[in-house]
Amino acid sequence: MKIIFDLDHTLLDTDRLKLDLASIFSGQDFVSDYQKYYKDKGENFDFENYLNLLENENRINRNERKKLKMKLAELMDRLDNYLYPNVENILKYFQVIGADLILMTFGHKRWQEEKVKHLSISRYFIKIIFEDQDKSKSGYLKSLKNIQEEVLIINDNARETSDMISVIGERTTVFLIESSNAKNIKHNWPTHKLGELIDYKL
Repeated sequence: MKIIFDLDHTLLDTDRLKLDLASIFSGQDFVSDYQKYYKDKGENFDFENYLNLLENENRINRNERKKLKMKLAELMDRLDNYLYPNVENILKYFQVIGADLILMTFGHKRWQEEKVKHLSISRYFIKIIFEDQDKSKSGYLKSLKNIQEEVLIINDNARETSDMISVIGERTTVFLIESSNAKNIKHNWPTHKLGELIDYKL
């Protein structure tokens, strides 16, 4: 069996991470900027991109930029603290019983790569895929189309999961994680807490 894990809001508490990112930019209106420059425009957040924006608008100088990057480095060094409880035990369990673990994450490639680089759990995945447009456009998903092997998707985003299934095919099983994105389309999948995976039988 192949198990495709999402990262943000599934394995990683991205809301808590975003709060602590906001505290790094205590001199800026990070929450408002995030909404205005990223959410409203459908753009993916990237730390370097945001620093460029602040510098171009003369809201920070070179020295302040350096300090902000140092604060980010300190935050990233403890990124494992933002993983949900039991994540490592869950990955170990599936690895031991012989499943192929794949991490597929959507967002600005540079920012997602930075996060994954600082997570110790990256060693459990046989493949890590970064998508900055749409997961359903992934060449890897297309390679799984109608394979005989079972595929399990573990994700918090119902719409994204549905789009992924339309590429892979109907042999796909869904384990939908409770989140604000779990009900963004109509569906019949039950929602779960991540910890329930410990008792999941392949």
